[in-house]
Amino acid sequence: MEQPVYLNHAATSNHKFEETIKELCQYLATNNNLSNNRSFQNIGELELIFNTRQALANFFHAPDPGHIIFTANATTSLNIVLNGILKSGDHVLTTSVEHNAVARPLYLLETKQHISVTHLTCDQNGQLDPKQIESLIRPETKIMVMTHASNVLSTILPVKECFKLAKAHGIITILDSAQTAGFLPIDMEEMLIDVLVFTGHKSLMGLSGIGGFALAQDLETLIDPWMSGGTGSASLSLAQPKFLPDKFEPGTLNTLGILSLKSSLGKIVELGLDKIAAHERALTARFLTSLDSLPVTILGSVDPMQKVPVVSITAPHIDAGDLSQRLFEQHQVITRSGLHCSPLAHQTAGTINSGAVRFSFGWNTTKDEIDYALEALKQILLKP
Repeated sequence: MEQPVYLNHAATSNHKFEETIKELCQYLATNNNLSNNRSFQNIGELELIFNTRQALANFFHAPDPGHIIFTANATTSLNIVLNGILKSGDHVLTTSVEHNAVARPLYLLETKQHISVTHLTCDQNGQLDPKQIESLIRPETKIMVMTHASNVLSTILPVKECFKLAKAHGIITILDSAQTAGFLPIDMEEMLIDVLVFTGHKSLMGLSGIGGFALAQDLETLIDPWMSGGTGSASLSLAQPKFLPDKFEPGTLNTLGILSLKSSLGKIVELGLDKIAAHERALTARFLTSLDSLPVTILGSVDPMQKVPVVSITAPHIDAGDLSQRLFEQHQVITRSGLHCSPLAHQTAGTINSGAVRFSFGWNTTKDEIDYALEALKQILLKP
């Protein structure tokens, strides 16, 4: 391969859409971010922000563009929402495969605010049985927060079934879509999602530093502002505005990131999620099939239809970090090794002490790159 083979799309997407790159360059070249006063931002910028909210509301079936809140990423969004809702004595249901974006804010709230957390048990392959939920719900259960798919085990979780049980008990439902938005269709209404958390730089193909969350109707009344500051509105009051989206958007927005998200989302809609998923599932199937001939253990589901395009492996007699390093140094194949900011998932998989090497594919990944990476693995693992 003349260029490095990038197989780390679960961390961040590579090779952004050409249309997005052109729009960003044009925006910067014409200084469209200039404004002499926040209250009188140029009309183009205001229109861009509104249109992106509208596009996201349509994409996720959110109730209103004003219910789309922009933040820096999924982690920031989760902190805003969890800290804004939970109070001392509250109980939270989550899963045993959560990323630290969920796990660490909950741990901090356990230690500082005396909330309690119960982890729904996923099996070693990352599969979750919703039937366990009923027995774990308490009178003080306030939230169920869960990932749509683990960034390690990659198995798609039964979100709708879980949230249906939660909603029957008046529990607020929060979905972390970091690994699925831009790959799977997500409908807030159909899937009974109260808060949908998203990030722009993975399968949504935007820049790093842009993300947000979408709120179901009237959900904002249940969330106290966790951050406050200038909004360009109601400036006479020292209190944070109560109306959306200003209630949760203090400070200057990342307009360049918002533009990248608007542009990439337009391209995703044009291509169609079905086409994107079919391509990435075909790559995943090709990779999984060829792994059968190699001395590796695959984490999570081995059914491409039941997983996101992520394959994590361990191999005997070679450390995960060493394998990942050799793939890069000897073959220019970029992967991610270690615990992937997800020790709960590795604990579930039984790999907490070893970690794993993760291969993750995107829209721009090719069959030739898959085959090249497989050949590189063979040379390393089967070399005498």
